Amino acid sequence: MFGGDVFVEIAAILGIATLTGIIGQKLRQPLIIMFLATGILAGPSFLGIIQSYEQIELLAHIGIALLLFIVGLKLDLNLIRTTGPVATATGLGQILFTSIIGFVIAIAMGMTYLSAAYVSVALTFSSTIIIVKLLSDKKEIDSLHGQIALGFLIVQDIAAILALVGLTTLGASVSRDDSGYLSFLMIGAKGAGLLVAVALLMKYVIPYLTKRLAHSPELLTLSAIAWAVLLGAGSELLGFSKEVGAFLAGVSLASTTYRDSIGARLTSLRDFLLLFSSSISAYDWIGLWWDRNGVHR
Repeated sequence: MFGGDVFVEIAAILGIATLTGIIGQKLRQPLIIMFLATGILAGPSFLGIIQSYEQIELLAHIGIALLLFIVGLKLDLNLIRTTGPVATATGLGQILFTSIIGFVIAIAMGMTYLSAAYVSVALTFSSTIIIVKLLSDKKEIDSLHGQIALGFLIVQDIAAILALVGLTTLGASVSRDDSGYLSFLMIGAKGAGLLVAVALLMKYVIPYLTKRLAHSPELLTLSAIAWAVLLGAGSELLGFSKEVGAFLAGVSLASTTYRDSIGARLTSLRDFLLLFSSSISAYDWIGLWWDRNGVHR
């Protein structure tokens, strides 16, 4: 529609988001729902505004990373020790129950065992971005049930990574390739190394740096964003998701005295970027439906 001009596309998305946000406010609907509606309207099934997909998707990825970073900022390590066992038990229980039911249904539909395993794992996932945004809007992210829900989502993300690695290993063994087992061990070692590195930085480097950077609030905010994106990128390079790295970046700053000031300055930027995250998600859902029905985007 706009000839691939990304600036004009973003302007159009922002305009639609403002209109849908006003409608949502009148209907007393969460803003995240209206962001999804914006993505549907801007997607291929309606206005077809989104053409510069890769550029807008980049903003979406930064928004998701920033969301998980701010969530990590709000986590109290003492509270993690309290809610951790509950979140782990409920998260693993939900994953096990849902995956078994999904596997049985997939097998009944005639899928192979490996395909059924992939489908069953996919069915266990929740939308972290939507749940966290709703908890934040209702100011329940710091409550007990909010912390448990957050832990639940983190357990799901970690289990998803391990499950995909395990399924890749299984697929490799089926094709008589033993490198899959080495990959499984390597990703475990990388995860442990990432946690150790973040823990050491939390203890010896981050307190000193934040104290020096706090003399300039703007520089402190910029460095926090850089740390979130940097650790997210490093996590992705190690084979994990960028969301896990950004979350760890937030946790590493949660014990500092500047976490509230950083979080307050980043909230507006988070909401702005989440518009693109939600829009891209809705665009992908509609596009996937079109592809499955033989319609080209």
